Amino acid sequence: MLKHKKSRAYLVLLLVVSLMLAPAGTSLGGEGAGLIQDNELVLVSLGDDGIDKLEVLNNLHISGGDAAEILDGMNYRVTSIRNIYGTEQVQSKGTNISVKASVKGQEAFKDIYYLAEIDKQEISRIKMPVEVKMEYYLNGNPTPPSQLAGKSGHLKIVCRLENKTGQTKMLEFTDSKGNTMKKETMVFTPYVVSLSGWEFDNKKFSNISAPGKPGECPEGVIVNVKGISTVNWSVPMIPPKFPAKQYTVLEADARDIQLPSFKIAVIPIVPTTAEVDNIPTIRDSFYKLYDGFDQIEKGVGNHGTDATILFGLNAIGNGLTQVSGGLGTLVEKVKMVRFGISNPAFKADSFNQATGADANGATPGLKEAVGLLKSNVDGKVIPALKLQRMVLGLMETSIGTAGEEIQEPSAATSLYNDINFLKQQVPAPQQQIISQSIEPKLQKMAANVKVFQDGGNLATATGSMPFPANIAALEAGSQQISATLAKVDMGLAVVVMGLGQVDKNGQPVKVMVDGKPGSILYALSYLQGAIDGQMLPGINKLQDGAGKIGTGAGGAKEAIAAGLETFESAPAIVSALEENASQTDSFLGKPEGATGSVAYVFQTPEISKQADVMKLGVGVLVVALILLFAVGRPPKQAFEAPAEHA
Repeated sequence: MLKHKKSRAYLVLLLVVSLMLAPAGTSLGGEGAGLIQDNELVLVSLGDDGIDKLEVLNNLHISGGDAAEILDGMNYRVTSIRNIYGTEQVQSKGTNISVKASVKGQEAFKDIYYLAEIDKQEISRIKMPVEVKMEYYLNGNPTPPSQLAGKSGHLKIVCRLENKTGQTKMLEFTDSKGNTMKKETMVFTPYVVSLSGWEFDNKKFSNISAPGKPGECPEGVIVNVKGISTVNWSVPMIPPKFPAKQYTVLEADARDIQLPSFKIAVIPIVPTTAEVDNIPTIRDSFYKLYDGFDQIEKGVGNHGTDATILFGLNAIGNGLTQVSGGLGTLVEKVKMVRFGISNPAFKADSFNQATGADANGATPGLKEAVGLLKSNVDGKVIPALKLQRMVLGLMETSIGTAGEEIQEPSAATSLYNDINFLKQQVPAPQQQIISQSIEPKLQKMAANVKVFQDGGNLATATGSMPFPANIAALEAGSQQISATLAKVDMGLAVVVMGLGQVDKNGQPVKVMVDGKPGSILYALSYLQGAIDGQMLPGINKLQDGAGKIGTGAGGAKEAIAAGLETFESAPAIVSALEENASQTDSFLGKPEGATGSVAYVFQTPEISKQADVMKLGVGVLVVALILLFAVGRPPKQAFEAPAEHA
């Protein structure tokens, strides 16, 4: 009874897949037979280390014909073959499977179902179109499914899927301008993987989740009905729209783990929908976008193309570099003027008149020279003139005057007093000599001393002459020079302040007045620093940014061009997908001239304390396949305009 029920489940499953995959018509079968449709369901049982068992459930749908022998294909060795529904003889015959069948009487068609088990030694050389690998983790540790039964903890099941059918093909298509284009691209056989009806008893499993990750892992749909949580995934594996490699994840907190055998259906499908084709509108938008990026790229230009951003920025940068160089020269010249007016390194207290420099060899600037001159005038010339005036006053006192009262000659009496006293003491002839010869000379000397001191006409042997170089005039002139030098020093100080101070390294000292540079040197240095430190780097960044915009625009053009090419090639890609899908019509083999279809079902191990065999349990899978057939297909529009590496 169990065997009979299992066979009926097999047949229902195969019928569902056949309805989904069967082509509109059939072709001629073997000799003596009618039209034959060969539908295969490949049943793959997974164990701890991969594929543990492989069976093929085959349906030969025969329309018309007399009694005949049908030679079905046998690409792999089989260990057993059995007719699971009828009485027709099915057996291996050389490299084929021999089936004796015919359509009798009023029968319009006949179906033969047989199950063939593949020799395990053949499994290693079989290349599945979609690779399915199961990974089990308990509390984060990899654990074979055979060791999970009865254990508790955090369970994680990962199903890794990879479409292995990709082949490089040269596609031909016509672009919007009517040109025949060629494009080499990787084309896959389109498959949809359905992981449906995975049931978890809520008494043993809690916090069930099926998280997803865009572009890698689809999110599962969880439905909780009457204490049972059912999880379903539909995974299109149809590059370039959907990745060739994806995985699903299920996580749950488990207690006394018991799990049925889960089913994973792999079906070749080219999805279709009734969606409106928006590709022409999108393509036109891309053409406009391409033109926009083209204008951006041309506007940005390059350093050698006139009337472009990069050319203008380069010209500005070169101009600012020249301005900066000119400011540098100007700063050095202003420094020379600054040091010529005032040398801050000069020490006046160690100035050596003979060398013209201080003890460290520093020479005075104009301001320091004026200071030295004023210091000499104030400290030497004016005091010397005062002393000379005092000496002349002493000489005038020593000479005396003609009418002063005559006293006994002494060291304190004047020459006039002494001559007059002497004249009284000598005879008349000597008195006459004194009066006519000595006194006139003494009078002339007294007058000249007065002139030398205060100015006037100086008496000479030949007459008199003006004498402007008197002590009073020299003293007044020296004082005027001193006052003038003081004004010059003050003016030079203002000039020095305007030019600005410099530090020991010869660099302008920062002076700000009302938030602005307060000296010529600092203003020039500030301007040069702004050009070198901000404007030129800013121009360079603008150039870099503009260059990146140009490069980005060029890259965008290329990407858009590639995208346009992809849009143009979309019908060719869809056609190639359909061709690949149509050629996926056999696994174990089919009769010569027959049409066929093939689908795959992978079965995970049952995890149970009592389980020591794999159980098919296809009822849930039937429901899942019917659901997939009815509603679960990706939209066709996604395949009419696929991205190159979606």
